[in-house]
Amino acid sequence: MPTLADGLAVPLIGFNAFATALGKIDESIVVDEKTIGLAILRLVEMEKIVVEGAGACGVGALLSGRLDKYKGKKVVVVLSGGNIDTTQLGRVMERGMAWDNRLVRFKVSVSDRPWGIAELTELVAKEGGSIKDIFLERSWTRSDVFTVRTKVVAETRDSKHARRLEQALRLRYADDCIFHLFPTVDMH
Repeated sequence: MPTLADGLAVPLIGFNAFATALGKIDESIVVDEKTIGLAILRLVEMEKIVVEGAGACGVGALLSGRLDKYKGKKVVVVLSGGNIDTTQLGRVMERGMAWDNRLVRFKVSVSDRPWGIAELTELVAKEGGSIKDIFLERSWTRSDVFTVRTKVVAETRDSKHARRLEQALRLRYADDCIFHLFPTVDMH
């Protein structure tokens, strides 16, 4: 299967590597793609280090919350491999922001009159969000011809900010708002 940690996706561990590691490993943690992506994002943002997926797995394991027994202890994580394609890095950064709920998407129907879209963009701006993409869908909308279905991708600061934006949109557009958030995991 495709993975961000392609350097770890080997069909069989080599004899020498296995012999070297045997007796020296206390625990092994499997991290998912989301955790690897968030580890890459955190390393870039907080440490200004670019690390490929396989090299970020150790940080991902620590951030996953499944190694709490090491909190407060001195822990060393080896960061290796900067062999990540810039296009892939861009995708990981964007998906990481979505997983972090700093990129959110929502759908809402607004009036297709001159003020409708302006009102929506003003609401997002007032709440401190920034619209990254907006798509207007008129032809396949099931409501009247004076309504346009908008699909929006917006940037927020964090999950709390995303929730505030969602509340403001739901308050204004009631049940017509479909807001997509990822389950939050505290990985800071």
